[in-house]
Amino acid sequence: MRALVPVLLRRHWSTRTRLLAITLAPLVALCLALLWLSYASRQDEVRADLAERGTLLARVLADSSEYAVISGQYDELRRSMRGVLQSDTAIREIALFDARRRELVRLRGRAAGGPEGRYYEAPVLKRLVWLNMRAPDGSIVFGAANGAARPRFETVGYLQVRMTPDAMLARQATRFRLELLAATAGLLLCGALAYRLSEGFDTSLQASLRALREADAGKRLLLRRLNTAVEQERQSIALEIHDELNASLIAVRLESQRIAALAAQAAPAEVAQEIARRATTVTQLALGLYGNGRALVRRLRPEVLDMLGLQGAVEEMVRQVDDSQPDCRFTCRVEGAMSDVEPELAISAYRIVQEALSNIIKHAGARRATVTLARHGGDLSIEVRDDGVGLSAGRSDGIGIAGMRERVHAVSGSFSIDSDGGGTRIAIRLPLADPAT
Repeated sequence: MRALVPVLLRRHWSTRTRLLAITLAPLVALCLALLWLSYASRQDEVRADLAERGTLLARVLADSSEYAVISGQYDELRRSMRGVLQSDTAIREIALFDARRRELVRLRGRAAGGPEGRYYEAPVLKRLVWLNMRAPDGSIVFGAANGAARPRFETVGYLQVRMTPDAMLARQATRFRLELLAATAGLLLCGALAYRLSEGFDTSLQASLRALREADAGKRLLLRRLNTAVEQERQSIALEIHDELNASLIAVRLESQRIAALAAQAAPAEVAQEIARRATTVTQLALGLYGNGRALVRRLRPEVLDMLGLQGAVEEMVRQVDDSQPDCRFTCRVEGAMSDVEPELAISAYRIVQEALSNIIKHAGARRATVTLARHGGDLSIEVRDDGVGLSAGRSDGIGIAGMRERVHAVSGSFSIDSDGGGTRIAIRLPLADPAT
């Protein structure tokens, strides 16, 4: 049965065909097993019947052959044997031998086919009658003295019977054909019933699968729109910070510098110095806020992605992480052209690599990590590998990994993660959009 499983699950088979195969295959196997058992039992029944009949027939014919062997007259015995051979087509041959195994009579029946390999033999026994005769003085002059055991029978010959199973097997074959016909009719009836039932089940199953595919497609579309909306909102916030907040911080810095310049002309000197010192402090705070705003803008919307493209943005991100982490060396490899990757897919790839590097920094404890971007035909492949401690059971379903899965799922890609305790490998495939569409 285990060998049948790959056959029953062939991909090019329809769902209905698989259902029929799964339903009917065990039934056919059971039916064949029962038929084989019936055939084997009939064979055993024929052999047992032949053995019983052959043994009984040999004994009966041996008992009736006593006079013929003793007297040497075999005509009546032959007629009796011929009658037995004509009445039973399972008897192949009857042979009579004397006590020295010399053949006396051999008759063949009209049974067709070859004989069995074995034969059934019974001894031809001569019955002995003992008389004790005594002399006038009381002594035994004929017989066995002192009450010694005297044999009652003497073997004077042997009778052999050979049987042939062909006639009985033919009768059993007829019965077996009827059973086979009935089993075939039952299987056909079950097959027709299963075919009819599978039609409705297949219809409902296909409808359910279509609904699941539509729901999955809707989920993918919703995720893509959600990611797009998030990125657009991030871009809007980044522009607001860049255009409004940073501009205000620049104005604050310029005003504080002007106040510091005017404080140098004020009197007394102590007040002027205090004003200048506080104006310098305001300038430094404005510069710090401006730097934080720039960093926040880069996190919300990596402008390097717009300026350098996917390849340059990933290489720059890996370089910055490598500079900030002295305990781990980060390297980046790029294979193929990345210039025509659509913006939506590029930002998804960038965010995926960003999250993977963040997980390595926070949890892996690695000494080396490698990011590989490769373009193969219509796919963009991303591989992030490290030699850290690997994933624990809790981390394998963390928020970061779940976010990467959702991003990959939104663009109909594939995601796999492997960890053997000696490092972690994340492999991602993202299908590229057709330029013609």
